[in-house]
Amino acid sequence: MNVLIVDDQRLSRAGIVKMIAWEALGLRLAGECANGYEALRMLDELEIDLVITDVRMPLLDGLGLIEQAKELYPNIAFLVISGYDDYAYVRKSIQLAVADYLLKPADADELNAQLGLLIGKTRSAREKAETQLRKTREQFIHLLLEGAYDRNELLLEDWTDIRPEEGEDAFAAAMFDCSEDKALLEARFRTLADGCETFLIRMRGDCYTLVAMGRAEAIEALLPVLRAELEDRGSYRFAGIGAAVRGIEALAGTAKEASDAYLLQASLPDGGQERLTSPASEGASSEMGAFPLNSSWERDWLLLLKKGNAKAIVGKLDELSGAGEPSAGGQDWLEGVYPYLQLRGAREMYEAGLIDEQTYEEAFVIARKLPYIAGLERKRDVVADYFSRCLDSENRLQTKQLKEAVENAKAFIDANYRLPINLTDLALTSYMSPGYFSTLFRQHTGRNFLEYVTQLRIEHAKKLIADDPDAKIGDVAVQCGYQDLKHFRKLFKRYTGVTPLQYKEGTGVD
Repeated sequence: MNVLIVDDQRLSRAGIVKMIAWEALGLRLAGECANGYEALRMLDELEIDLVITDVRMPLLDGLGLIEQAKELYPNIAFLVISGYDDYAYVRKSIQLAVADYLLKPADADELNAQLGLLIGKTRSAREKAETQLRKTREQFIHLLLEGAYDRNELLLEDWTDIRPEEGEDAFAAAMFDCSEDKALLEARFRTLADGCETFLIRMRGDCYTLVAMGRAEAIEALLPVLRAELEDRGSYRFAGIGAAVRGIEALAGTAKEASDAYLLQASLPDGGQERLTSPASEGASSEMGAFPLNSSWERDWLLLLKKGNAKAIVGKLDELSGAGEPSAGGQDWLEGVYPYLQLRGAREMYEAGLIDEQTYEEAFVIARKLPYIAGLERKRDVVADYFSRCLDSENRLQTKQLKEAVENAKAFIDANYRLPINLTDLALTSYMSPGYFSTLFRQHTGRNFLEYVTQLRIEHAKKLIADDPDAKIGDVAVQCGYQDLKHFRKLFKRYTGVTPLQYKEGTGVD
C-alpha cells in the first residue's frame, strides 16, 4: 500500500516515517507534503492508498483535505495525527469517516497497531472495489458484444477507466451451448484460464459467449486448453473459438469468429466436432477445404438477405450448383454448405431484425435435420422455403411496428434511467437482436442507446447538485445509476465540460 504523509512540520513528518514499521506492514512511502493543496495535487499524480495527515496546516487544513479528497478518491483511507486535543476537530474527523485520530507525540506501538487495523479495512474495501470493477468490465463487454458501440473513439474512451494494466490487453472469445448452471461454468473457466480474467455472457437460452482477457502469452496458452475443454461433448453441445487478438477494439472481431465457428459446427452432421475454429481464423485454404464457397458469392447473398429480397435469395441458392461456382470436386461439398448457409443466413436476418428469436431457433432445428434429408434438390428446397417464409411480407416486422417498439423502449428508459438498464432485455421485449435494436434506436433518436441513457443521467445529476449543493457526489452518482464514482466523474466531465465538484462549486453552471 502506498502512503502519503501530510504535515507542515518537516520534523514531524520525519518522526512519523521513522515510527512506521514499513516492511512488516507492507507499506511504502510514496510521498510527503506540507499542506492540503499540495496533497490534492499529489493524489492526482500518484496512486495513493493511505493518507496520514496533520489537522492545522496553512492554505488547506487536514480536515479540508479529507473532505475534498473523499469526493474525488472515495477508496483512499485517512489517519489523522495532530497536536491539538480539540473536540471539534475530533468530532469532524469522525463525521468524515476518518479511521482514527491520534495525538502527538504519537506512540509507535499505537500507531502501528492502528495502521494494522486500517490495512485490514482498506484491503476489504479494495476487494469490494475490485468486485465492482469486474462487474463494470463485464457490463462493458456485454454491451460491446451487443453492438452498442458503433464508434471506436467512444469505445476506447469508455474502456480507459476500466482497462487492465499495460500489456494485459489480449483477448480471445468462444461461443458454446451448455445447460449447466452459469455459476458452475464461471468457476470452471476461471480455473482453466490461469493468468487470465474471464467473462461469461449469456446470449440466449443455453448459448454463452466466453471472453478471456490477459497478457498475450497467457491468452495463447489458454486456446489449446479451451479447445480441449469444449471438445467434451458430454457438457457442450456446439462450440466455436475465435483467434487471439490484441486491443479491445479487436474483441468484436474474434467474438464474431467464434460465432461463425459455432454456427459452422452446428451445421455439420453430428455437430462436426473437429470444427472448433472459424474459417476466418484458420485462413482461406481451410475455408476452401471445408466448403469451396466463393467469398464474393457469400457476401452478395448476405446482402440480399439484409435487403429482404426473397426471390433473389432463392435464385442465388440455385447458383450454387451452377457452372459459375467452383465445384470441380463434384457436388459433395453442397451436403455441408446448405446447413451452414441455413444458420449463417438466419443469424444475419436475426441481427438485422427481420426475424424474431423463435424463428432464429427454428433454423437450428432445420440445420440439424438437413444431413438426413435425401437429395441435394430437396435440401435446397428446405433452405429456400425457410428464407421465403421469413421474408414473406406478412411475417416481417413492419416500419410502424419498429417505430412503436423504439418509442416504447424510449419511454421505459425515460422512466427508469436511474435504475440498471440492460440493452439485451430491452431488445428482447421488442423481439429484436440487441445489435439491430441498437442500430434502430440510433436511427430514431439520433443517439445510440448508451449516449441516450448517459445524457438523461447526467442531466438528472446536474439537477440533484443544483437542488442540494451539500449533496455528496458519491450519493448523486448512485442516484443516477452509477456505482463507480470514477466512471461517473469522467462521464459528467465529458458531457458538461467540468467535473461534478467544479459544477457543485459553481464552475460552468448554466
